[in-house]
Amino acid sequence: MIRRTIACAVIPALLVLGCSSGPEPVVASSADEVLADVVEAMGASGVDSVTYSGRAWRIRNGWMQTPHADAPWPYRDEITAYRRTVDLRQPASLARGDTLSQNLFLAPATAGTYTQNIAEDNTAWSSRLEIYLTPWGFIKGAADNGTEITTGNLDGVEYRVLSWMSADDQLSPSGMRYTVNGYINDDNLIAAVETWVEDAFMGDFHVRQVYRDYRELNGLMVPQTIEQQRGGGGVFGVIITDASANPQNLAELMVSPQAGGGGFGGGGGGGAAPTDIVEPIGPGTWLITGGYVALVAEFEDHVMVFEAGQNEARGEQILAAVTELIPDKPIRYLVNSHPHSDHTGGIVPFIRNGTTLITHANNATFLEMALSTPRTLLGEATLDPQVQGVDGITVYEDSVNRVELHSVPNGHTDGMLVAVMPRQRIMFEADFTLPQPGQEPNPFVVTLAQYVAQVNPTFDRYLAVHAAAVPQTKADLLATIGL
Repeated sequence: MIRRTIACAVIPALLVLGCSSGPEPVVASSADEVLADVVEAMGASGVDSVTYSGRAWRIRNGWMQTPHADAPWPYRDEITAYRRTVDLRQPASLARGDTLSQNLFLAPATAGTYTQNIAEDNTAWSSRLEIYLTPWGFIKGAADNGTEITTGNLDGVEYRVLSWMSADDQLSPSGMRYTVNGYINDDNLIAAVETWVEDAFMGDFHVRQVYRDYRELNGLMVPQTIEQQRGGGGVFGVIITDASANPQNLAELMVSPQAGGGGFGGGGGGGAAPTDIVEPIGPGTWLITGGYVALVAEFEDHVMVFEAGQNEARGEQILAAVTELIPDKPIRYLVNSHPHSDHTGGIVPFIRNGTTLITHANNATFLEMALSTPRTLLGEATLDPQVQGVDGITVYEDSVNRVELHSVPNGHTDGMLVAVMPRQRIMFEADFTLPQPGQEPNPFVVTLAQYVAQVNPTFDRYLAVHAAAVPQTKADLLATIGL
């Protein structure tokens, strides 16, 4: 059975659909006939490959690395001289362009090359979907795999929806085939294509590509604009100025560059046993080392953990270490410093454990949505996250311990929390990295230093999720603003 999140009803053969935008009804006797109409309207008959060019954009820093958790994400890096070629017979795809991009810490923008290379032997759905989300890839998948027809609503407009499922050898971890839906407008053009891919954090992660303002280029109907949407907002787009089908120089266009590297997110969770990564730092207080560092605070009848690690494996490791360290008290609270992907990757094991997630109020809606998404492609039960959003200074205190959560929005993220434990005289933070000797401080750590100078929270030791090579202090932090 095809799985959808759109409200729809199966259309029986020869059903006449009412068309809200014109007087003439659209008649669809079968999914095959609708697909044939789409192929004809799109000028896609006999199309084995497509190349298109123009200018493109991507959100700055990438998915879940934006200054605000919820869409829209207005900060973008432009990609000029953009060209993408899709070989439907393989299938494979290669896109290139020139970029001038800025990183997470607002270093001067640097020139570079944008490359997206999906080779023939890259069969992962997370990559293949980039081909099948194109209008021509969708048509190829529909022709190869068979379709069903339904109706669906997209942004308040009713469409016919052609749906197909991935081949038997293209399965999710749960053994399910992937679903692809194409929204067909009254002109038999493809208005949008969507699918879902498994994601360790987002569950059944919804990916949609929207197409607008079709025109004919070299006999092919081509949208003038493309926007890919993930997590409810646009993450990548193209403005197409030229396109052609079956280019004669296809082999030249598909010459693969050397593989590039890079990206955000975590490394491994570390191989040390939990007892080897526990470091006491004061009464009722420990650090869990061996990866992204976590802070543990013991209270009278429960435990609080600040940070869950960079990925699910690290989250499992931290959870196991804390459970072994304090076996007779539940982990009631997990504090998330901020919603970037390398600081949320380890949250899921704690949610499974029944732990309440505490985050900045600006992140609460997004994190609750993400963690509530069905996880059928992973073969896992849907989570029931309990999320609390906080702002300002929030205090958790009893006779054993006191933790102050301070809200410190900045250019890196407007959803940042740092922890202060005055009895132990420590501050615990993420991504407020102190400069190396001789370097200028980044604007984010300057924001924290200014906040500390104004509020004067009680601490001496300056501890970090990204552990420093040498001990750091409050004085070191204040020195970044000359105090």
